[in-house]
Amino acid sequence: MSRVANTRKVRKRYIAFEVVDEKSAPNVQKLIIFLKKEQAGKFRVVFYDERLRRGLVQCGHLDLEKVRGIISKSEDFRILGVSGTIKAAKRKFLAKR
Repeated sequence: MSRVANTRKVRKRYIAFEVVDEKSAPNVQKLIIFLKKEQAGKFRVVFYDERLRRGLVQCGHLDLEKVRGIISKSEDFRILGVSGTIKAAKRKFLAKR
């Protein structure tokens, strides 16, 4: 009998963020560089609206706390919330207010 390795699928999480500082308005590249420098694991910026200055970062459920902690360290960005789908994240956190 052959054994199958116990590999679990990594569930995706979407972290909604907002740029806080209106004067210097850091762009998404600054966030990407910041996350890479802090070795946040696997992540990618899925969506960013320059007019609203809000966006979504995708990561796995195992890296969620690490990525969240790194983003919250930065004073330039504020976390709005976390969701399991892009559609729900946009509806909850990125809607015009």
